[in-house]
Amino acid sequence: MINPETLLRNSLRGNFTKRYPSNLERIKLSAVLILLRNRNDAWEVFFTRRSEQLADHGGQIAFPGGRAEAGDSGPLQTALREACEEIGVPPGSVHPLGILEPVDTSSGFRVWPVVGVLRSPVEPGSSSPEVAEAFWIPLDWLAADGRWEWRIVPAGENRREAVFFEAYQGHIIWGVTAAITVQLLDRLHGKGAA
Repeated sequence: MINPETLLRNSLRGNFTKRYPSNLERIKLSAVLILLRNRNDAWEVFFTRRSEQLADHGGQIAFPGGRAEAGDSGPLQTALREACEEIGVPPGSVHPLGILEPVDTSSGFRVWPVVGVLRSPVEPGSSSPEVAEAFWIPLDWLAADGRWEWRIVPAGENRREAVFFEAYQGHIIWGVTAAITVQLLDRLHGKGAA
């Protein structure tokens, strides 16, 4: 069984103090929370389905998170604030483990994935009109061999490669959320560890 708490704490030691770079002018800074919990001796990862009404990435599967605000000194603050707003999880209920490498989106965002473990009996759910649905996926399911693949997708007048996971109970994780999930899985399997 994968134990993310031990593996991530060792490989991401202390990096949750990262700050946003001050020299990024055209990039929209943002952060997401990869929320983990251990339930019945199995680790799970939390996802949301974004509201169809949203201009950016409407209807897609995502991690809770969003754009950095002026008072956010770094990704940890953004991810915890956004998770509280979107899924009702107070910042004190999350034990941060670290931050993965940022990922750039086709819509101009640079996303810092913050990894944390749910520490209290809070049940995250939709507490914002931005979130249409909230659900957990077993980490072992995500990590199974052959669970994801690269596909070519249209991108305006061009085409690009994107990661797609198999459907889980009707939910298809793809794009940036899938790329972040693969980065998490690689880190848990010792690839790219600091």
